[in-house]
Amino acid sequence: MENAEPLVASILPRKVPVQARSRVRFERILEVAVDLIVGQGIDAVAMSEIAKKADISIASLYQYFPDKAAIIATLAERYNAEGRVCVEEVFAKVEVPADLLPAMHLMVQSYFDYFISVPEGQAIWQATQSDKRLQELDAKDMEFHAETINTAIGRVMPEMPADESLRLGRLFTGIIGTAVRSAITMDPDEARAYIEACKNTILTPGVEKVLGR
Repeated sequence: MENAEPLVASILPRKVPVQARSRVRFERILEVAVDLIVGQGIDAVAMSEIAKKADISIASLYQYFPDKAAIIATLAERYNAEGRVCVEEVFAKVEVPADLLPAMHLMVQSYFDYFISVPEGQAIWQATQSDKRLQELDAKDMEFHAETINTAIGRVMPEMPADESLRLGRLFTGIIGTAVRSAITMDPDEARAYIEACKNTILTPGVEKVLGR
């Protein structure tokens, strides 16, 4: 992803405190921001409101975060890190080709379950779509998952060319991400049916096609 790193770097916090008192303040800012974003939506939240709710001056807030995008980026990186650990654990257990399909199913189900059980995760992801820099952060996370799948495919199907394996990793990641992000906007019954359709109608024949190549 050319130019992704400079864009991501431009929205990092100005400083990440190391002293205990400053760490508490830093975490309080993020806690307040999550509550406001979940309750009001990112567009309705102002930096001045975050500062007021966190009981700090607006100048102190800007010492840490230059704008809302920096706050969202910090939160998104935390939620993304949790997701990366989960997906890595799933695909680390892929030891033979037949393990690929259960891993894909588990990935989409776990991804969906996470957004349902952690509504702030959904709100933060939606907030990342409000800024091109944040979209690049999301794209960076998707590429990480694609590389994880690519590694698993390469491990159990070493005869597959590396570029094809990575292409498939990106394709499956895109399918899963799109399906989950669509499902979480639906009523619960339709959402569950949508995820099952993703597994059985898209992922199952897709993975079986790869295995039978």
